[in-house]
Amino acid sequence: MSIRTPLCDVLGIEHPIVLGGMMGISDAKLTAAVSNGGALGTLSSATFGVDGTRTELQSLTELTNRPYSVNLPLFHPMVPKLLDLLPEYGVRIVTTSAGNPTKYIEVLKDMGIYVMHVVSSVRTAQKAQDAGVDAIVAEGSESGGKVALDEVPTISLLPQVVDAVEIPVVAAGGFASGSGLLAALAMGAQGVQMGTRFLAAEESRAHPNWKQVLVDAGDSATAIALRNSSPTRLIKNEFWEYMDSKDEPGKKAMDFMELQGEGSAKIPTDVDGSQGNYTAGTGSGLIRDVKPSADIIEEVVAEATAGMKKLQGLFS
Repeated sequence: MSIRTPLCDVLGIEHPIVLGGMMGISDAKLTAAVSNGGALGTLSSATFGVDGTRTELQSLTELTNRPYSVNLPLFHPMVPKLLDLLPEYGVRIVTTSAGNPTKYIEVLKDMGIYVMHVVSSVRTAQKAQDAGVDAIVAEGSESGGKVALDEVPTISLLPQVVDAVEIPVVAAGGFASGSGLLAALAMGAQGVQMGTRFLAAEESRAHPNWKQVLVDAGDSATAIALRNSSPTRLIKNEFWEYMDSKDEPGKKAMDFMELQGEGSAKIPTDVDGSQGNYTAGTGSGLIRDVKPSADIIEEVVAEATAGMKKLQGLFS
């Protein structure tokens, strides 16, 4: 059973599914598990530091021989040092985010790297294409973690980006099921990026309490905090309310790093899910269980395939 798009052939993957580069979560173990399942794993880099990323890349060489991507948050000052690691470990795909790719695109292209860039608007998608990136990841406000101030939902953003650029587009934000994959393909995407769903994978380093919060989550479990300064989507609980009370125009993401760290530190003892910092997208309401990454991928593809067969019966 397979769903193949042109992007699958370019990336060398079996299924049009990409792991989101979640800070502190998308390590070598999870990345390899997703890649070994036939999708594209993505290694988060900046949160591990230069030495830590080197260790994760070394682990990847031992855990998989399948394609994977490395996420580079372009705002981070250590990006130039992270770039030096890429040819050493034969990295062939990079996902850039949180910044303008123009600054590093020439260096990445000289390394022979395929570049996917995460955007949240039509304007930034067009600018990224003009800069020379190979594919776009169009991420709507349903995604977990930091979201754009404009809060454009994926269902509106995706078809506009597809119409505005000539390069492949991957849909992101709220995807956690086969029906979502099918919808994204119908709107012109060549794949979906999923983060939250893989948070609840067996290979994920997320604490069991975090995974249980996701399994228990309903349709309205998440909300965006800090709308006036650093919009961030996470599970709405007592920590969410406390963090949101610190919202103040002019503040930046870095101003809340310590506070979010305190919330994350509470997760191991947060048995009722009320006190922890649980980053999650709206797709958390679709999560019913914790299972291996390969099984998640198989389930998503099977559901999308079954959904397509039902849709075909509606057309005469």
